[in-house]
Amino acid sequence: MLRLKIKSNKIKCKVCGDVIESTSVHNFEWCSCGNCAVDGGTSYLKRAFRTDDPEDAYEEMAEYEDDEEVEEE
Repeated sequence: MLRLKIKSNKIKCKVCGDVIESTSVHNFEWCSCGNCAVDGGTSYLKRAFRTDDPEDAYEEMAEYEDDEEVEEE
């Protein structure tokens, strides 16, 4: 199975406006108001949020390498 290679793992909080980024595996970062968090660095995308709907909590801002795919083990 192939997946896109993650270039940057970040989101923008829709409550406080913070842009938060996870830069390495297990680098779990909360925004300043505690509404949402990001984790996984360039290995995986993980999101946490305190609302019922993620679309109310954060804006996705992850970026991927152009035309690069990696094979999953």
